[in-house]
Amino acid sequence: MKSSFLVTILVENTAAGRGLLGEHGLAYLIETGSHRILFDTGQGLVLKHNAQQLGICLENLDAVVLSHGHFDHAGGLMVLLDEGCQATNLFLHPSTLQPKFSKRGEIGSPIQDKETLEKQFRQLVWTDKPTEIVSGIYVTGTIPRVHPLEDTGGDFWQDSQHDRVDFLLDDRALFFEAREGLVVVLGCAHAGVINTLNYITQLTGKEKVYAVMGGMHLINASRDRLQATVETFIKYDVQLIGANHCTGMTALAFLWHHLAGRCFSCHVGTRFEFGT
Repeated sequence: MKSSFLVTILVENTAAGRGLLGEHGLAYLIETGSHRILFDTGQGLVLKHNAQQLGICLENLDAVVLSHGHFDHAGGLMVLLDEGCQATNLFLHPSTLQPKFSKRGEIGSPIQDKETLEKQFRQLVWTDKPTEIVSGIYVTGTIPRVHPLEDTGGDFWQDSQHDRVDFLLDDRALFFEAREGLVVVLGCAHAGVINTLNYITQLTGKEKVYAVMGGMHLINASRDRLQATVETFIKYDVQLIGANHCTGMTALAFLWHHLAGRCFSCHVGTRFEFGT
């Protein structure tokens, strides 16, 4: 019987600790007494290395969940295929494997054909609805875009000609209820941090959120949006805020300045344990 939720950062832009490596991307291992979930996979360059350095085996995962289909979150799928995850369920949004572009060019998943994944994973679970991954851990599905100040955080398209805007409806977050309170784990929060927290509290009926960690894609955010984000953290009485990855230095400084005592570093090697 599980006694805690243990969250380990395996991939992030920054690393702290002997032998650990950073890369632009995110991957978390979430462990309970009976289940192991990998949420995102990074680009694939440091996932296996960091796991080995931290004494973590990438085999025997119960589930792999992709927050969305960008290369810095889905790139490590190739590593998992090499490691042999045939007994693992892979949770994807219906648009996760679709082509994705930005001003830098193609930025989608290196694997875009479901046949390859079907051969390697036990089951592909396509869902755009709130879904329980394993007992007590959920993925949001498509997050409603409601707040007037929030957008995807950049210019994204579904084609190389930049004719079809990509609203990144595949952007999703994980959440679970620990003894301390509700814990939210973000990929990039392209749906917006405010929209994400509003939706999860609506789903759970909770008025408070204990911890929020992950990429917040506030790198291009206006001061008004940053202020609204801070006010949302205060509204939900968030006690632990681990902004990282795509949040942006200006936004990180803004959060640390206005929410002193609540923010914490969230780099490769960081581990958090929450009670059940």
